[in-house]
Amino acid sequence: MRKLMTLAALCTLSGALYAQTAPAPAATKPVKEKKICRQEDVTGSIMMARTCHTKEEWARIDAENARNAQHILGRDRGPAGNAATHQQ
Repeated sequence: MRKLMTLAALCTLSGALYAQTAPAPAATKPVKEKKICRQEDVTGSIMMARTCHTKEEWARIDAENARNAQHILGRDRGPAGNAATHQQ
């Protein structure tokens, strides 16, 4: 009888220890960022293309497009009024 009680206590303790050391599944699961999709014109096609990126990726793309547009329009002049030049 004493051996049975000891065995039951060991089983209970080992189960409790296992429950404490097991990682929580929600804590280790990475959070997926929501994708935002846009319809874009494709040169040479009558069909629109669907492009999906995260909010941060779209912000980077939009900022780069704005810089390119300013450069093409010649509005990217430096502080002295001279146009910025690219050295290649």
